[in-house]
Amino acid sequence: MRRFDGRASLVALCAAAFLCGYVRTARAQEPTPPASEPAPPGSEPSPPPGNEPSPPGAEPTAPGSEPTPPGQTGATTAEQGEKGKLGSISLRDIVTVPRRPILKYHRVEFIPTYNTTINNSLYRHHGFGGVINFFLSETLNLGLEGTYYVPQQQEHYFLRGLDDRILPSVNRYQWSANLNFGYVPFYGKFALFDRWIFQWEGYVQAGLGVIQTEWITRDPADRSATNYDIQWHVDIGTRLFLTKWLAIHAYLKDYMFVDSLEPASRGSAVGSAPPPKGDSNFIQNLVFGVGVGMFMPTGFEYKYTR
Repeated sequence: MRRFDGRASLVALCAAAFLCGYVRTARAQEPTPPASEPAPPGSEPSPPPGNEPSPPGAEPTAPGSEPTPPGQTGATTAEQGEKGKLGSISLRDIVTVPRRPILKYHRVEFIPTYNTTINNSLYRHHGFGGVINFFLSETLNLGLEGTYYVPQQQEHYFLRGLDDRILPSVNRYQWSANLNFGYVPFYGKFALFDRWIFQWEGYVQAGLGVIQTEWITRDPADRSATNYDIQWHVDIGTRLFLTKWLAIHAYLKDYMFVDSLEPASRGSAVGSAPPPKGDSNFIQNLVFGVGVGMFMPTGFEYKYTR
């Protein structure tokens, strides 16, 4: 029995060794899959996915930049040259604000004007005159103004005399001349009936000049006195452009000066007697006026600082 068990163990050990060798031989002789077949001579191995070489003429995409969409080619040589030109343009060469449709720089404006006093209930003066403006820039101008006045007596003049038992002291204005300095702080445009677009601007002015006044004597037989007074004024106005050379003005001016009026104590005297010394009074003459501005030359040319 012992001899039989020894032989059985030897036979089992030999069978196990034979089976192990057979399994190794079978694995070594298994066919190679198609993906791992050796490449034919002269062919290059395929790169791993994601590392394909770029086609000739195409540059790799920089990190962080967007890839070119499928079906879209890169920029041509002409487009690249155009981009190079655009890259050399500075910010001051890019015009983002539309040009002003009307320029006033170094142009002269002639304005026939009409104005009337609005704060005198005794005598109303109608002024007919003109203004010449020379524009130093688009916002600054110097002007010369001249006005001739026509007086108009109001009903309140006699009513005041009846109440006070004496006629008030008033003067008529003859003419005035002023040197003005203007500034344009506001500029804009608006649409009328969604069809026409008008340019407008608001301006302020100040000026200094002279005015001639004359007494309106209570007694027509008395001699009148003529005064030459220094006057100054401040005003606001607007200019509405109808064309490139034609504009409409509307303004409100406040003229101020110290005038000499006929004294209230002047008694009846011979008409040839010289007028007495007048009473000094501060006069504030508020007027409203309109005008038509005509620019010369009628055309203009844009100039760029490049």
